[in-house]
Amino acid sequence: MALMLLVALPACNKKSDTELAKEAAEGFMTAIRDLKVDDVEKYVLEKDKEGLNDDEFMKDLDKPENKMFVDIMKSAKFEFKSGEIKDGAEEGKLVYAITSKNMMSILSQSMDDMLAGKSEEEIMAGIDVEKMEEQTKDVEIAMKKEGDSWKVADPEKIMMEMAGVGDFAGLMDEGLGEDTSEANMGNDNTSNENTSEEE
Repeated sequence: MALMLLVALPACNKKSDTELAKEAAEGFMTAIRDLKVDDVEKYVLEKDKEGLNDDEFMKDLDKPENKMFVDIMKSAKFEFKSGEIKDGAEEGKLVYAITSKNMMSILSQSMDDMLAGKSEEEIMAGIDVEKMEEQTKDVEIAMKKEGDSWKVADPEKIMMEMAGVGDFAGLMDEGLGEDTSEANMGNDNTSNENTSEEE
């Protein structure tokens, strides 16, 4: 009987893949918030580690002009909302509510300085991060298993959300998409014109 209990205990204590993936996601976001680059690397795929090491912002965290963004990142908060990963799966998705500073509120703080013709450095130095409005957004985090460990599959997306610029990235993607389609329309028109001339 005692032997059966000893065998059963490790199985009872084993964490599910959902729990392990949550630990990785939260470990990543905590490391980003605390700006611990070495810890961040523990939670990303091998292919993404080089990009983090080469990231200019991460290299220059101690520069005065980056202080505002450092303070914004440090103020970020997150809370698990939903998501379950089937045990034995190799990938899955979790949803977290990420609270970050609203970058648009910078405009209201800096408008007077901009109108006064102050330099970018002066404008940035005058922004009080604590007075910036907050925004909370449900963010889907893609997770992948690498070896025996769960990793964040799209670290750049989560970093941008925590920095409050996730919506800006979306707008840029949409803009590029529109430009591309317009360019393609132009190419199609040219092609149609050439075809008409040949006939």
